[in-house]
Amino acid sequence: MKNSQDIYSLNKEINRFEKEYHYGAYVYTNNCSFEILLNDLPVVNHFMPSNGTLKGSYYPLNWNISKNGIQNITIKMYPGFNQDANTFNKTLENNSAIQIKIVKSFLDSNNALTDEQEVITYTTPQKKINETLISVFSGRTSYEDTFTFTAEIPYEIQTLENSEIIFTKDVEKLKQLEKEVATKYNEIREIYMSGSKDELANMNYNKEKRIAQQIYLSSAGIKDRWDNDYQFRTDQNLDFFDLKPIEKFTVKFYANGKIVCLQKINNKKSALWGGFKRKNKKEVTTTYISLYLHRPKGSNELFVY
Repeated sequence: MKNSQDIYSLNKEINRFEKEYHYGAYVYTNNCSFEILLNDLPVVNHFMPSNGTLKGSYYPLNWNISKNGIQNITIKMYPGFNQDANTFNKTLENNSAIQIKIVKSFLDSNNALTDEQEVITYTTPQKKINETLISVFSGRTSYEDTFTFTAEIPYEIQTLENSEIIFTKDVEKLKQLEKEVATKYNEIREIYMSGSKDELANMNYNKEKRIAQQIYLSSAGIKDRWDNDYQFRTDQNLDFFDLKPIEKFTVKFYANGKIVCLQKINNKKSALWGGFKRKNKKEVTTTYISLYLHRPKGSNELFVY
């Protein structure tokens, strides 16, 4: 049984290296909703208003990199949300586009990140019609593409290599898995609502150990993440915390069928969600708690990834 003190002590389990590379993606978009996955793990899932844009939003990538070598990026594009009609548009437009710039840097001897180096830049393809460049997928209901880059990573995480493929096309098995996943989500919700933060630490210990290695967290960084990224009803800086019942969800698979999660039907965000209010704030903050589950080989139980 792990507890919060075990989380704080994770630095003893983390290997350090001469060059600790950090990878990230700058994302530029126009007039589309989209998903970006790295090694079939979600980086960002963004459902945009029509003509909405991202202008170089940065997303860290190490979270989804488990070992050195070739990394696979998948882009899935959908029409933007028409706010006037309160529904998504039917098709992608002439000016729908995405550009992704992959960069890397590393921590120097002073524990400071070096200047970023561009690794690769991807742009969705265009075609020329009457001297005007337009997207090749204009008029389609969706578009998907992939590209790769090579990452220099000093660590190796084997969690998913040692996990079972739990995706199934068998209807009855899928129904049973859905019940099992919902039960696990409810179990974790119950810890948030009436359990202790030590119980939460026990549930998330392996996840926090993995992430601490992937982003080379220091002892202070590990403590700060556990103290601040996991809002909990007993935190002294909160005077309100609540998570809604697990309902109205769909099942989503990642990592080539090795990871499963529940998403709300209306916005495709985590089905484990609710709100909290800090003591120095007037407004309640809506929170969606990302929760991905996997099954280690030889186990009958689902664990937090």
